[in-house]
Amino acid sequence: MSNSKLWLPFAASLCGLLLLLGALGAAVHAQTAPKGDAWTDAPCTDFKLELPADSNVSCGYVTAPLRHAEPDGPTIQLAVVVLPSTAADRQPDPLFMAQGGPGGSTINTYAQVLIQNEQYRPVLNRDIVFWDQRGTLFSKPVLLCPEVSQADRDSALGVSDTQPEEDGLAPYLACGERLAAEAGDLSAFNSAENADDVEDVRAALGYDEINFYGVSYGTELGQFVMRQQPDHLRSVILDAVVPLDYNLLTEPAFAKERIAEKYFNECANDARCNAAFPNLAQRYLALIDRLNENPVTVTVAPMLSFTETHEIQLSGSLLESMLYGSLYSDVHDVIPLIIDQADKGNYSYVSTALLPSILEEETMATGMHMTVMCAERGDTDPSTADYSNINERLAEIERADAEMELAICRSWGIELLPRTDLDPVVSDIPTLLFSGDYDPITPPQYAEKLLPTLANVQHVIFPSGEHGQAVTSPCSNSIISSFLDNPTGELDASCAATPPAGFLTPADVIALPHLRQALAARGFAGLLLFAGEIAPGLLVGLFLLSVIPIYGIGWLIGRLMHHHRAEAPGWTNSWSRVAPWLALAAALVLLAFIGLLVFTVGATLMANQNLLLLGAIPSSWRWIFILPLLFALLSVLMVVTTVALWWGNHRSLIGRLYYTLLTLASLAAVWGLWRLDVMRI
Repeated sequence: MSNSKLWLPFAASLCGLLLLLGALGAAVHAQTAPKGDAWTDAPCTDFKLELPADSNVSCGYVTAPLRHAEPDGPTIQLAVVVLPSTAADRQPDPLFMAQGGPGGSTINTYAQVLIQNEQYRPVLNRDIVFWDQRGTLFSKPVLLCPEVSQADRDSALGVSDTQPEEDGLAPYLACGERLAAEAGDLSAFNSAENADDVEDVRAALGYDEINFYGVSYGTELGQFVMRQQPDHLRSVILDAVVPLDYNLLTEPAFAKERIAEKYFNECANDARCNAAFPNLAQRYLALIDRLNENPVTVTVAPMLSFTETHEIQLSGSLLESMLYGSLYSDVHDVIPLIIDQADKGNYSYVSTALLPSILEEETMATGMHMTVMCAERGDTDPSTADYSNINERLAEIERADAEMELAICRSWGIELLPRTDLDPVVSDIPTLLFSGDYDPITPPQYAEKLLPTLANVQHVIFPSGEHGQAVTSPCSNSIISSFLDNPTGELDASCAATPPAGFLTPADVIALPHLRQALAARGFAGLLLFAGEIAPGLLVGLFLLSVIPIYGIGWLIGRLMHHHRAEAPGWTNSWSRVAPWLALAAALVLLAFIGLLVFTVGATLMANQNLLLLGAIPSSWRWIFILPLLFALLSVLMVVTTVALWWGNHRSLIGRLYYTLLTLASLAAVWGLWRLDVMRI
């Protein structure tokens, strides 16, 4: 054997060892990257995170100045979670992720999901850094306003005589007074200081360069970072773009009008949708008026974050607010169906998917939301907003809301940022913009405003996208990963061109009334309640299957003992011979239906949760509902067979009694299926 051949296995082993050591080195480096004096370790449980035993996630706080112009003055603590990359090709520049709001928690929104689910991570070969912006949930101090959320909750529960629109200012004033005493200088919680915090976090974690991802308000923050801290910024991704000239006090009305017209016009122009839901826009407005005049009581079942059943007073304004909020997520195909069902008195989707948010633990820092907005738009004059081309009622609501928010700004005494801070950012930093055409608050034209002043920018529009494209979309994640690997290269964003799904109509779905009732009564736990309703059918099916061992053993014993029971001639003989086969067929049909029904509900839960929350499944499964009718027919034949067995004195007394029990169980299952409405579909 030649020396070269002896060398090959050794060389291969050496290369493998070096690769392994390199990967381990990258992982160790990811865990032990030097951190600065501003960093303080903290248990990840402080941020309500559950980590796997082998996790290398690090959690802690970065101490930053309350005012960066006063480095020796008061300080704040920024909550930070670092998810290290374990990829063999790990890159040194991390992805910093910023949530929107303003006031949303990045850690609460993203950290647990991305730690547990690698497939949702927008990038695998870079560390991901989540930090809660100043004033938000896990940072200190936090500017929560429980006074406001409790007032909203009391109004919805009907335990307060004061409606929010009558005295909505009071809880905000109380919150502002408390926060001023607890947090001190509320004017320091603005976008300019927030942007400088990003540099503090970068320096504390020891990274030379970072990539920035922001969604919604996070895109506005990203633009502040581009202007104020460009030196260590490698690339920027802005998802659901908020231009710096956007006025959060007066401009949401235009986005709301746009998205409402988009949905209603698309339905009206779609023959199937218009035929199924005629005059949908008019019906919706009439529904809102009707509920404002006469609110209905809707039961909200216990959820993970609360354990009691609550009765919510559903007004038109509350329904309108909840439905608008739902447009931030993937509900496009069921919106007409949701409105149609609500108009007909079916509030199962509203009670299960929308209203629980009122009762859940507060995570949005309303105080931080107000300080940021007041610093940027506290000098707004709502009377100058031109609402002539939008719905009159919407214009009145938006103008009243703006006046109230300005009153809050005056009460809280928030200082205005320099007006030049709101000028467009001029930059050559590689920038990727994402927009969704079904975004209810930041439509694609907002991102277009950034294009003239960004020298190195690419804009990807998702025709079916809502508010924020990253994380939940494999397509957007692949685009982000490609962009981070080569920020100046031309992207292949062809996957983003997927058109939106068509609207679902009643012809596309099968309503399951008992499933809808179970979900309305128990929330997602209603799935267990529904399973409990079909469980007796499963037991009947298993009992019917007992014909296999019972008749099989009886036949075997008869063969072994050479025993043959003489049967009297007549019409009953044939029925006696098919008796076990009818029971077996009934068992198989019943069990097949139950199995397929459970599978269908589970598949719908995975593919279209919104449809399931309406108590419906896709009509492509309609064929399985032939099985209950077939089972009923077999049960009738079993009744005839039972009569024949007794009439002709076939089989033993015990055998006839056993078959009678089988028939009675089968009839009970038919009755159960009838009560579940699965035989009338």
